[in-house]
Amino acid sequence: AIGCPPPHLMGGWLLFGFALLYIGALTAFISDLASLFGCAAGMPDEITAISIVALGTSLPDMFASMTAAKEDPEADASIVNVTGSNSV
Repeated sequence: AIGCPPPHLMGGWLLFGFALLYIGALTAFISDLASLFGCAAGMPDEITAISIVALGTSLPDMFASMTAAKEDPEADASIVNVTGSNSV
């Protein structure tokens, strides 16, 4: 990845710190984009968060569960995915 230190430095803790910083930066960026989209669409921030942002975070989980259910005869992986996604 761009700008990431090698994983062997400081036992991987430096890379872990960079990962946390990247997650924080991307979260702030996506939040700003969603707010900008809501403003352009004339939607309040609360409605944008409930609809657009929630949909964007739930759709990948739905597709992962669908794929797991189709490929696993017992569908164990899809049950675990749904349970894990909804408990966070």
